[in-house]
Amino acid sequence: MSGKIRILVVDDDPLTCRILERMLKKDYQVSSYTSSEEGLQHLRSQGTDLLFTDLKMPRINGFELMAKAHEIDPAIIVFIITGFSSLDNAVAAVKKGAYDYIAKPFEPDDVQLRIARALKERTLETQVDRLQQERQRGREQETPLTCNARMEELLELARRVAMTDSNVLIQGETGVGKEVLARFIHRQSPRSAGAFVPVNCGALAEGVLESELFGHEKGAFTGATSKRSGYFELADKGTLLLDEIGTTNANFQVKLLRVLQERLVHPVGSSRPVPVDVRLIAAANIDLAEAARSDLFRSDLYYRLSVVTLHIPPLRERCEDIPLLARHFLEKYRHINPRVQDITPEGLSRLQGYSFPGNVRELENIIERAMILATGNALCTDTLLLGGMTPAPAQTSGGKPLAMEEAEKNHILQVLAQCGGRKGEAADLLGINKSTLWRKMKRFGIE
Repeated sequence: MSGKIRILVVDDDPLTCRILERMLKKDYQVSSYTSSEEGLQHLRSQGTDLLFTDLKMPRINGFELMAKAHEIDPAIIVFIITGFSSLDNAVAAVKKGAYDYIAKPFEPDDVQLRIARALKERTLETQVDRLQQERQRGREQETPLTCNARMEELLELARRVAMTDSNVLIQGETGVGKEVLARFIHRQSPRSAGAFVPVNCGALAEGVLESELFGHEKGAFTGATSKRSGYFELADKGTLLLDEIGTTNANFQVKLLRVLQERLVHPVGSSRPVPVDVRLIAAANIDLAEAARSDLFRSDLYYRLSVVTLHIPPLRERCEDIPLLARHFLEKYRHINPRVQDITPEGLSRLQGYSFPGNVRELENIIERAMILATGNALCTDTLLLGGMTPAPAQTSGGKPLAMEEAEKNHILQVLAQCGGRKGEAADLLGINKSTLWRKMKRFGIE
């Protein structure tokens, strides 16, 4: 939560309001009202984190105010303000949903302690809820979502290879779901109790890639102020994913080949190798076999990595998966806009007619953005593919549609124009990285 914790005090006794406001305003953002109607209006317009309310008030009493507050936001923490004579009512309020009560005359330290305890408990509850949601999402995503025959065959092959310790190479365009498939292999394998460690080689500078993967000793280089284990050691007894392996240089490839052959890593600055027991999965968005034939990637490392090669088809070649994935992402982002229940048939048709140069990642971005923009109970064509992501109208030549690549080129040109030629911003909108956008621009002859 950004800023100070918000506290709302509602009591028809002005002195009580002034005392609590003076007591709490140093550490919290405090608002107070002597009218329960004004307090309720504040709740509806501005909300609050904690509500302090008297029980006996005209028109809307404290019980009713507490109930209305929890209708507005179930997470609001309610404290009942009470005197000794009405302690029984305060206890009854706690049974009905209040967190605690504070008794007059107020003891500042006691009030502060009770607030701190309530906030700590809420933080813990939030963390538990988040972990449970993540665990549930993990169970839901145990198997990648598909109804495409090629993908189902691919998953069956992945299940078989998961039971071995063989190295796996996953090939596919950016955003197609290579890490999702790698996690699936890990979960299906005998190593599932170990760590799954994903590393994006393309995101690490050449000078730090070796120390990040193999570790380093204290003083091995400028800035190495302590000994550090590398990703290979962190993935011991588990699985290490090296994504964008095609971006690595020849010097690193020699050292990686040595690790795969010896099952030993040599931390930078150390003379003693460290044994590792790691299952390696490599991923690339370029044709690594072609790169090896062109001497752009070491062929001996390629053959070591590609004991089994899994090719993930792009989303445009499995259009039947689009409704399934779109509804999955709708559920994932339902918390953004709970009233959205589905996607209109016109919206699904529009999605299925789109080429998705950014693949599944782009589809997820589109659905998340649509959930933010939607005003009705279904995602429609007005909210899907907005913000420069609307594909250009179909063009024809001699009565026939232009090729898919021509449509993709037009779409990239459209997004670049909207972004004023800023490639980083355009890549984000497309759901691809800058290097992929650069390669597509080069292929299509886009200046």
